[in-house]
Amino acid sequence: MQRPRWRGPGRVIEGQSNVSRKVMRISTAFALAVFLVGCQGTDPAKVLNPNPQPAIDQQTQAEVVQGTCPQVNLREGTAYFRTYAKGGENNPDKVVHQANIATTTRQCRISGADMIMTVQAAGRVVAGPEGGPGTVGLPIRIVVLQGSDVLYSELQKQSVELPAGEPTAQFLFTNASVKFPAASAAGVRVYAGFDPGPYNTP
Repeated sequence: MQRPRWRGPGRVIEGQSNVSRKVMRISTAFALAVFLVGCQGTDPAKVLNPNPQPAIDQQTQAEVVQGTCPQVNLREGTAYFRTYAKGGENNPDKVVHQANIATTTRQCRISGADMIMTVQAAGRVVAGPEGGPGTVGLPIRIVVLQGSDVLYSELQKQSVELPAGEPTAQFLFTNASVKFPAASAAGVRVYAGFDPGPYNTP
């Protein structure tokens, strides 16, 4: 399986790529419909924005203008993640678990000279032919680039529990500490996606 690299221009999916537009619409509708019913019930806005109050600068107590908050992008090849049974790489019959990121959102505030972003990504995990109930660890990385310079890069493991008798589960990933210079906000690119490694590069 070819693994995506975080350096280089890459092809960017602004929301949804032309190639996968229809697939992602179906996936997003299904994933969020189940997620909303299970987690929030009647208020979809709270799922990816649980804090609807305006962001406030902690030093000046001034409201942050959300128009300065960079969009979160998916780089092609990082919205999907699969694990395989030993020796079954790229064999669909040997898939243990597969996951996808259906949608993302963000919120920004300013603290001194820095912009602090809260990035969230919602998706689901499905057990494959070799999978079953248990805890699934998803490697999700948030990266902030200014040109070819990496201003921020952090990999976190999102744990998702697949209960017995349930082949699929929803997840909501949150990184509330994405930080970069506020003066760079207009020129940065923010990416969220699965990063299966190797992890010795930004």
